[in-house]
Amino acid sequence: MENVLYSINLAIHILAAIFCVAAPFYQLRWVKLRGKLGFPIIYPFDRAVESVLNLQPKLCFGFIIVLIITGFIFPLIHYAFHGEWRDVGRLALTVFSAKTVLAFIGLAVMIHGVWILGPKIQKTFASFSPNTQPPDEVLNRFWAFRATRKKICQFCFGLALTIVIITPILRFYK
Repeated sequence: MENVLYSINLAIHILAAIFCVAAPFYQLRWVKLRGKLGFPIIYPFDRAVESVLNLQPKLCFGFIIVLIITGFIFPLIHYAFHGEWRDVGRLALTVFSAKTVLAFIGLAVMIHGVWILGPKIQKTFASFSPNTQPPDEVLNRFWAFRATRKKICQFCFGLALTIVIITPILRFYK
């Protein structure tokens, strides 16, 4: 039964990790594609881009929550079946701690992106019209918000890759 619970938790954890890494990767692809088209608003395309870019951070936020929960379930499964914590070495404990800290940093960044920056971008974009270009002041503010979101996305992608790269240490170095 321990192996079944561990395998189910591992599958959920891996899927959440894949989706969490994929979200900023594809978001950056959208941003790069849009950047090639220049600064004027192309309303139908920008509306589609904003729809995608507004949803992905919310999904990633959820995936980070799942990763944190399932990450803590691994040692709990062992404890439930053995009555003691798994004996791990200093390296594995350091990596587990690093992953936890990085996940919480990612969560904090996503809180900023989802509940602070996202609404500012959406509010600014909602003032745009499909028929006319917005005033330069509003357009510049919009592009500044998008540039900030891009930097946040790059940072999150780096965090996610770092977590993925250090994770095998937990499996093979006890």
